[in-house]
Amino acid sequence: MNTTDNADRPLDWMMRSPVKGLVALVAGGGSGIGEAAARTFAANDGLVAIADVRKEMADRVVATIVAAGGKAIAVAMDVAKQSDIDAALKTVLAQFGKLDVLINTAGVIKPAPLETTPLEDWRFSFAINVEGALMLARSCLPHLRKGRAPAIVNCSSLSGGRAYPMGGPYGPTKAALISLSRQMAIEWAEFGVRVNCVNPGIVDTPLVRANVSPEMIKLREERIPLHRMGTPAELADLIVFLASPAASFITGQDINCDGGMSQALMVQKFKPAS
Repeated sequence: MNTTDNADRPLDWMMRSPVKGLVALVAGGGSGIGEAAARTFAANDGLVAIADVRKEMADRVVATIVAAGGKAIAVAMDVAKQSDIDAALKTVLAQFGKLDVLINTAGVIKPAPLETTPLEDWRFSFAINVEGALMLARSCLPHLRKGRAPAIVNCSSLSGGRAYPMGGPYGPTKAALISLSRQMAIEWAEFGVRVNCVNPGIVDTPLVRANVSPEMIKLREERIPLHRMGTPAELADLIVFLASPAASFITGQDINCDGGMSQALMVQKFKPAS
């Protein structure tokens, strides 16, 4: 890959579709941030394979993308099963002939105090959030390194660097994913593959609504400088940017997208924006 290809590009280069013609595999793309990332990638003229352990969810997202004129397919995939990953990649390559981008938003939350977290929940969380990320990325690597602008974007969490009550194994797995992403970035730079990680704060997704009480959501929003949860679309914009050639000199980074939450003293409440 020629890393100087974009040196003399016109100033409006980033205003055009930066992922046009690129093929992305979006793991966990059936809902939440993954769904938004898939929609945004497709809306910018990219081709998307949406993978989810719940294939009916991926099918639903594909139907909406295709109805809007985009190009997408759905595949069933459990990131903890190598056979699922292999089958999904076989389908992607058969349909699109290549793979340029991996977006990994697959993950699980098992809230519980560490003192009583069952070891099976601990191991399951690491199997999905860390081992699954490694298995998926390693399987994609031979195909990515053939591309003109290969990139991996992992979705970690603000809790990968911050602890909270009842966090259980979630924070430790997300911290491991951040470290894993950095390691991938350093080792795979020689192949021209960029690897970055996004760390959402509290985002209005079905996963958050299912695991965080309305009272706790309100409490957290009061401690966010922008005084609200983020939206999946806002995270998707960052993910697709990092996945695109517009971010061609960014690798090995973990970027918080949290409304300023990580930079604030958490004992302070913030007034709503006027």
